[in-house]
Amino acid sequence: MPGKHHDLVDLTKRFKGDSHEFFLNLDRWRKFASLHTLVWSKQKFTSGSKAKIPEERGLYVFTVELSPGFLPPHGYIMYAGITGDTSDNRNLRIRFCDYLRQLKNEDGRPAVFYMLKNWSKDLFFNFVSLPDKTVDLALLEQELLKAVIPPINMRDLGAEITAVKKAKF
Repeated sequence: MPGKHHDLVDLTKRFKGDSHEFFLNLDRWRKFASLHTLVWSKQKFTSGSKAKIPEERGLYVFTVELSPGFLPPHGYIMYAGITGDTSDNRNLRIRFCDYLRQLKNEDGRPAVFYMLKNWSKDLFFNFVSLPDKTVDLALLEQELLKAVIPPINMRDLGAEITAVKKAKF
């Protein structure tokens, strides 16, 4: 007869496979501010949502959310980025389609692909259109990244945060 911990190793390995580290510092979250009004919109990350994403420059975040569900509404910001900050005429819809293509082709950055594939049923694309070219998207992104430190973002976190992430073990 097996002991009470017979399946402990296998169950622990499965549990660890679904465990991820998240940053949760409410003081940093509270300090996030923008000189610009940020009116967020949200679409489920599916090819059917493509037409609902504007062809404008802006800020975007991917969130994992259970919606609808039997639990209270909740989610987590997994990745943040900007588009249209350079002269390459990129926009939110083009960037959205880039991610759809990465998912279909199973390529791109490994952590981003993992996010897209692993949470595809519960992934949302949240965005703010900022067509005004005087808005410094890179600065806005930096402030958001410093506040939230999304787990999938590896670059663009700034020297202080990058050093701390590398030093942590």
